[in-house]
Amino acid sequence: MPDTIAPMQSAPSPPAAALATDVIPAGARPARTDRVAARSRATTARAVTAPALAVAIAMSAGIPAHSVPPPAGGAPTLRPVAVVEPPPKPAEIAEPAEGAATAETPAANAVDTTAGEAGESDAADAEAAPRAPAEPDLAYAAFDDVRYLEALAYATDQAAAGSPAAQTLLGMLYQDGLGVPRNAATAASWFELAVGRGDREAAFLLGLLYLAGDGVPRDHKRAAELFEMAAEKGQASAAFNLGTLYLEGKTLPADPAAAARLFRQAADAGNADAQYAMAVLHQTGRGVPQDDHLASLWFGRAARNGHVDAQLEYGIRLFNGVGLVVDEHQAVVFLARAAQAGNPVAMNRLARALARGRGVPESAVEAAKWHLIARRRGVGDAWLDDYYLRQPPEARHRAMDAAALWWTGR
Repeated sequence: MPDTIAPMQSAPSPPAAALATDVIPAGARPARTDRVAARSRATTARAVTAPALAVAIAMSAGIPAHSVPPPAGGAPTLRPVAVVEPPPKPAEIAEPAEGAATAETPAANAVDTTAGEAGESDAADAEAAPRAPAEPDLAYAAFDDVRYLEALAYATDQAAAGSPAAQTLLGMLYQDGLGVPRNAATAASWFELAVGRGDREAAFLLGLLYLAGDGVPRDHKRAAELFEMAAEKGQASAAFNLGTLYLEGKTLPADPAAAARLFRQAADAGNADAQYAMAVLHQTGRGVPQDDHLASLWFGRAARNGHVDAQLEYGIRLFNGVGLVVDEHQAVVFLARAAQAGNPVAMNRLARALARGRGVPESAVEAAKWHLIARRRGVGDAWLDDYYLRQPPEARHRAMDAAALWWTGR
């Protein structure tokens, strides 16, 4: 086995129909911190099937896509656009700090995926801050408590009084069919009213509808205008989507530098997909100077922000010392996070580290377990096949049982 972990190859962009969706089920309780984000995430997921959706554009441009070679007979799973919206951040831009995390010693037969949390970026906390309407938040409080009919009643009264936050909430309820039959056209009408009063969340959500042609005629230029309006008011997901349109160069003139500025805006506001996009741009030198150190720092920021692809890439860079000082232990921590999240390439790399005791105590059972799971997901490895067959029957049986439990738990 080589002393380095093989770098990832960007996967070819799959057809739009192959893109994964992550729609929040109707009736599922959204967290208080995701008032607008929950609705936005579902809207984005439905729009993923549209070939020109900004996330599909991003994938075709290499921003951001799973770095996973597609298994035989299937396309890789792709992330929808991140939509959790933080409050606006100051305009000044500073280079990201590496913020090395200290992980505790892992258990002998497992990897502690929670290591390195202390002292990490405040981006997740920033993203968790909900938008607070100026008036009493009775409508959103009812929405958070899954009392959608009450939310509808409160929001209707507040919307009639001219509250853009309430108008946006009504759009969200109609868009998702919460307490009312789903009606994207009605949702768009409420979003339009809120946009007229300067609501950035409504502008972003309405832009997604125009991008997908959901409840309104498909109009990418109108979507770009709405994304720009929202981005100028600090809406990070709108900035990311607008950046992908500049990068793709069809709806808007191709301008990688403008895309990079918008990705940077969204990344500094805590958008994990934009942080990953910045990493890829610095890795490739597109729109920004090529810089492995900055690429690694951005991969690290996105990884700590929960971006699975970034966890994989950052782990590999830590292991190989690409733009960073080699840290095999931290590399394994991030590979383990990505593996637990279901990334088969991370499973394979983690299995190799466990088999050799690199950055983690050697464990034949854990190595074999992750190899079996990765192989079932289409990432084979002849070296690990041979390693598995050389283990005693008892270890192989334990590995198979552990892999079966993992699948059951999924």
